[in-house]
This record gives sequence, C-alpha cells and structure tokens, in this order.
Amino acid sequence: MAAQQCLAVASFMALVFSGLRYKEPAQSTAAIPAEVDFVVVGGGSGGATVAGRLSEVSKWQVLLLEAGPEEATVEQVPAFIAQTLGTDKYDWKLQVEKTANDITGTIPRAKMLGGCSAHNGMVYQRGVEADYKCWEKAGAKGWSFKDVLPYFKKSEDNLDPDVAKNRAYHSTGGPLGVMRAPYKDANAHLLRAAYKEGGFAEVDLNGGHDEGFGWSQTTARHGARNSANTAFLQGVRAQRKNLHIATGIKVKKVNINAQTKRVESVEYVDRKGASQVVKARLEVILSAGTYFSPQLLMVSGIGPAEQLKKAGIPVIANLNGVGANLQDHVLVSSLPTITFGKTAIVPTAQEMLQHAKLFKKGAGPLTTNGLNSMVVRTRSALQPSSDARPYVQVQHAVGWQGRNLVPYCEAAVPTVNTTTCYYNKVTVSVVLLHSKDAGTVQLNATNPYGPPLIYQKILTSDQDVRAIASGVKQITDKLVASKSLKSAGAKVELPAKGAACGNQKVGSQAWHECLVRANGAASWGHGVGTCSIGSVVDSRLRVLGGVRGLRVADASVMPCVPSGNTNAPSIMIGERAADFIKQDHGVIRANRGRA
Repeated sequence: MAAQQCLAVASFMALVFSGLRYKEPAQSTAAIPAEVDFVVVGGGSGGATVAGRLSEVSKWQVLLLEAGPEEATVEQVPAFIAQTLGTDKYDWKLQVEKTANDITGTIPRAKMLGGCSAHNGMVYQRGVEADYKCWEKAGAKGWSFKDVLPYFKKSEDNLDPDVAKNRAYHSTGGPLGVMRAPYKDANAHLLRAAYKEGGFAEVDLNGGHDEGFGWSQTTARHGARNSANTAFLQGVRAQRKNLHIATGIKVKKVNINAQTKRVESVEYVDRKGASQVVKARLEVILSAGTYFSPQLLMVSGIGPAEQLKKAGIPVIANLNGVGANLQDHVLVSSLPTITFGKTAIVPTAQEMLQHAKLFKKGAGPLTTNGLNSMVVRTRSALQPSSDARPYVQVQHAVGWQGRNLVPYCEAAVPTVNTTTCYYNKVTVSVVLLHSKDAGTVQLNATNPYGPPLIYQKILTSDQDVRAIASGVKQITDKLVASKSLKSAGAKVELPAKGAACGNQKVGSQAWHECLVRANGAASWGHGVGTCSIGSVVDSRLRVLGGVRGLRVADASVMPCVPSGNTNAPSIMIGERAADFIKQDHGVIRANRGRA
C-alpha cells in the first residue's frame, strides 16, 4: 500500500477517535477486596446496571467481576460495528452442540465490560405488552408491561424530541442515551418508501405499537454507542470509592453453606491464574448471561440433581429449571438482496476526513451502523392464531458488493472495515421472534468449569418453518413489487433456488419453506430463559430452593423471549434487581425508585 494511503487512513482514524467521549482505559491492576457487601458477577447489560445502581448507596461496598477486558474503544463508532465479534479477546464464541435435527454453529457472546451492549447492533427495543403477559403466565408475577415500563423509562434519556414528547412511553434524563441515528442516507430512505408502499405503518415501535416499521431507536449518545458500561459505570467509577471493578477475572463458583444454604463467598481465578475468594456480606448477584449464569448455578450446587451428581458436584438445591427453557430468535438468511446502483459512492480520502470531522459533531455517515437503521415488525399469516405477539422482525445487513471499501493499512488500523457506512447492497434478514421449541444449557460432566453444552432447537418444528417462511414470502413479495425501488434503479434479487428446491414454484409458500429448511438459520444471539422467573428465581429474582443471598439479573431470567432485541429488557431487569435489593435491605421503600 502506498504511504499516502496509509497516512490518509491514519488521519481518518485519529480524527474519528478524537471525537469519542469514551476511551478504553488501561486494564485494572488494583487489588480486589477480600470482603464486600455485594459481588456482581458479569459486567454486561444486566450486571453493569446492577453494579452502577447499587453503588449509589455510599455505605455499600460493591465489587463487579468481569471475565473479559475493558470495553473496546473501536465499538463506540457505529460505523465500525461488530469489529470485536469473532475475536478471541472480546467474544466467547460459544459452540452449539450438534444433534440429529438441530442446526449447529457459533453463538456470539461478548467478553468485555458492557457485555453484548458493547458490540451488538445497538437496537433499543422493549418488546410488546403481550410478551410480559407471557412472563406473568409463566410465573413472573408482578412483571406485566405496566410493572416494567417505569424501569425502562428510569434508564432512558431519549434524545429525539418528537419521540420523547410521548411521556406515557418515554423519558429523558436517565443514564442511557436512546436516539435514532442522525444520518439517514438515500438508500435508507428508499427502503422507507418501499415499506410504506407495502402497507406497513410508520410507528414508534417502543410507543405502544406491536406492528409497523420505523427508524431504529438505538443505545447511543452524541452519535456514538452508549453501552451499559458507558451509561452506568464509566462516568462514576472514578468518583465512587465504594465501586470496585475488576476485569480479566474468571469466576469459578459461588460458595454456599450446605447446612444453612446461605451464600458465603465467590471463588475466582485472578490474573495470575491463582484461585482466590471474596466474601459477600449481603448478596451475590449473577449477571453472567443466559449461558454462564446457569452454569455458575450448577457448579455451585444448584440445578438438576442428576446433572450435578454426574459431574461430582454436591447438591445444594435441586432445581430442574436451571439450564432449561433456552429460547432465542432465529435469523433466516435465504432472502433477497437489494443493490442500490445509483446511490453507491466510494468516498475519496478527503471526503472520509470530512466524515470524521462530522462525527466529532455527532453527525454524518459514521453515526449509523447501516445494519439496523430501520426495523419492521409484523405478524406472520401462518403463526398460531391464539398468539397475539408479532412473530416476524425484518432487519438489514449491508455491504459493498463483497469488497472492503477503506484501504487496508495494517499499521494504522488492523481491524476496522467501514463498509457499513459506505454501502450499496442490502441483504434483507427476517427473524422468527417466537419459536415453538426450547433448548437447554447443560454442564459438561467431564469438564464442569469449561464451556457449557448448548443444545438449541432451531426450526425443528414444522409450525415454526411455516410461520417464518410466510413472513419471508410477505416481505419478499412487497420488496419485489416495490415501484419505489424500481424507479430508483435498485435491483431486487431473489436467492438461488438450489437443487433441493428445484421442484417448487419460485416465490410460492412451498418454495420459501424449502429455502428456509435447505439454507438453515442461525441463532440471533438473543438467548434467554435458562434461569427463568418462576422456576429458578422468584419474582424478586432471588434463587429458589431455600438458597439465601443469591439473585440472578440478566436475560436468563426472562421466561419468554421478547418480540424484539433483548438488550433493553436486560437493562430493565438490572434496574429492577437493584431496586429489589435496595428495598429488601431497607434503603428505599417499595416502588419509590431512587436511593
């Protein structure tokens, strides 16, 4: 590569990063206290929220243990989204176990402070009212939409005045920035026109509407990502001497007194590989996520007795719900692509520098990830008639005809690929929001402390295949017929038939069902349910089975997967958990909300 190109890229990156409010701090080397009031295990969406809120009580000593490093600075730039996905440093890259009928693969799970909120698509969705009716029906009493809405609003600082004015559903002033990307290019506006032409209503999907489409609300502030870490921890960790954050710390298990069932301490591996213990005077809160929270419960003696005995683990509490009820959204990729030939622009080095300057002002193409600028949510014609929830969500993956746009300069920027903000091609992705079947997370009996065994059930039900194929057909037909796309010169291409579907009529329901089966699907990375309220924890998130001093606060407690991305509900759970703890320890009265 020419020296001039390297210099241009280096200057571009320097300008971009100078526009960030968050800079990745050096990894902490501070000593971990031997005893605290609360130990929070896991610094993701739930854990960061819990730790930040508990540390508001100055008399409490709060320790947050995170297995991964500090949040990666590069992910603060929406246009550089997913740079840490698939990397050993920042991603657990969990493997799904292969079974006869299931689809195997890798589940992306963030391994850094902020968890998946630090490298996800930034989409802020709460789900719909019927989701929380499902929670209550499953045993989560007191978790109706009316109950949880105040906690969504407690976190929220909605930065779009036209959205925030709906005070029934939105609020301002919270720590979590919520905003639509300030930059919307010509391609995005063409998609908007196509969906309007297709009969979808343009709505606020967090404003009481189950169906429709709209510009994505994202966890962002000043055009940059606002993760749970930057929202709840980064601004206070230096000032609050009672908040201790340790990264690079792998928790092994929770030590529980076998006679009293009282939690006593947390055992962890320090940065030198030595086993250490920290005592918890009041409580331990597990926020290690849908795959690791059940594993930690099981290695600590809480879970299905048969599994624990096979692994040689003494049983403290026999809870069969631990690791069960694994639900996820299912991404189907056998869909059309749209090439926007007339709107494709390869920016010059000078234009890229201008975009970097705009980003410092919270504007320009670097403020959008291109991936999730618009979301569609609707029912499938073939979903169960008794289920009021929407079953289909549409999102968009972007690229530049398979090529990396920005000149690659290893010395200046070894990982960044900014194709997401300069793109001319969209792959339409349809997500099945509610699957009939549920999987499990189990201990590996020969290596209980290693990666858990994950068994998903992805599209094993004919009902699921019919429902998602119907949604795929609905969206595909509308895009193919769109006059807005055609008049702009956009080309909509159907997926290849494939030998397996050669006998089916192209575009028919049977053809779409065949493509769904033949091309498979992937986990959308929104796993929930493995420590469900009602079967593993009570409605205040306390572990059942007579165990004292132990709660779970993350996506694993959701009895039913929401109709939308799971980050916002995970933060809401963290908010409620912190208030439950404050109430139970006499710091605030029930339903008052603040310490």
